[in-house]
Amino acid sequence: MAPTSTLPFEIEETIVDILAAEDDEDLSSVKACSLVCREFLPLCRKHIFASVVLNDRNVVSPSPTTRMLERLLSKTPEIAYYIRKLDYNIVLQDFTSPSIQGCLKRISRLQFLRVWHYSRRKLNWSTNRLRPALLHLLHLPTLTHLEVFAIDNFILSDLTPCVNLKMLDIGQSTTVAAENTFSATLPDHSIRLNEFVARIRTAMAIMKICKAQRPDRQPLIDFSSLTNITITLEKHDDIEASQELFKRCGQLTDVYISFWNPTLVWPGLADMLRPSMQTLKHIDMVIHVNDADDDPLASLPSELEDMCNNKNIIENISILVNVTTDPNDCKRGDEWGRLDTVLTRSGWPALKQISLAIEIGCCYSDDVELEVALQKLPETQFPRLSSSKSVSFEFKVTSILV
Repeated sequence: MAPTSTLPFEIEETIVDILAAEDDEDLSSVKACSLVCREFLPLCRKHIFASVVLNDRNVVSPSPTTRMLERLLSKTPEIAYYIRKLDYNIVLQDFTSPSIQGCLKRISRLQFLRVWHYSRRKLNWSTNRLRPALLHLLHLPTLTHLEVFAIDNFILSDLTPCVNLKMLDIGQSTTVAAENTFSATLPDHSIRLNEFVARIRTAMAIMKICKAQRPDRQPLIDFSSLTNITITLEKHDDIEASQELFKRCGQLTDVYISFWNPTLVWPGLADMLRPSMQTLKHIDMVIHVNDADDDPLASLPSELEDMCNNKNIIENISILVNVTTDPNDCKRGDEWGRLDTVLTRSGWPALKQISLAIEIGCCYSDDVELEVALQKLPETQFPRLSSSKSVSFEFKVTSILV
């Protein structure tokens, strides 16, 4: 490796940044570039070590392990400076490692943290031995994005110092604890999120997050400036939790809702979104149809009619209907046509695009009769949308093997 380069630093940095943007996923070109000279090394490390995934068993090629990171940072601790994103699947061996705490505490400029535990027995946040190191990462002032997945007893007050947090993702089956264990000086203000994600089976966690308070009785999280929200509804308690959440939001622009059981779980969608009706621009919905008696659109046309009767600035409505019933039982008639009627009424002054996708779960690759029948819906059930000159209507039917 040559000691120096004859190029000005700014040009070197631009070359490496462009190379990284156009490189393959493994950054093989950037890694080769790091061997050119010593001056190139920190510029390349900025990209090579920006994102670290540990112990991920779900990828085709094995990801680095915790042990590999420990060895790397023990030999070259300065590399920790470049880590901006950490996707950390905690494995059992980490709880007995004598050096993992010091390894994680070397990281000082983290922006994205994802913590999960791929095991039948979920990780207990409040009692595990790694908690001091995890709190170090969580409380870094640079952290803006946090995801916790399959975690038990995540202590909400641990979030108190995270005032720069902008995105919070509560992963599947995560539970939270509301007790207040924060004893340091309080930050000046609550956490002000821009984006919130609540995945399946997190209703109780949502309720506790909404009601959590700091010691000064201010809300732990201020949802009033939230613009993006993603939520999954499966059971009745999800409705109560979502209503508690949405009533705290008055500036939403983008909403994604997945309905896993629309016959049992269908909230007053219009009422739920009403506080943000003057700011809401994009609605994205996924409806899972699992029963032959299910109306494929559930109560959606009625809810949209309610929104239409109120002032709104909605620009885009996207609907994905996932059908897993017997193909012979899936409805193909006027249940769909009600959507055409309500979305072509006056009352949508800003509407520009409507997307309706139907995804059919098939048991056999040659089972195409339902797909062929549904492909005709634009002609039979959506004549107004199909011919509209003011609204772009996208329609698609696909089949997948299940």
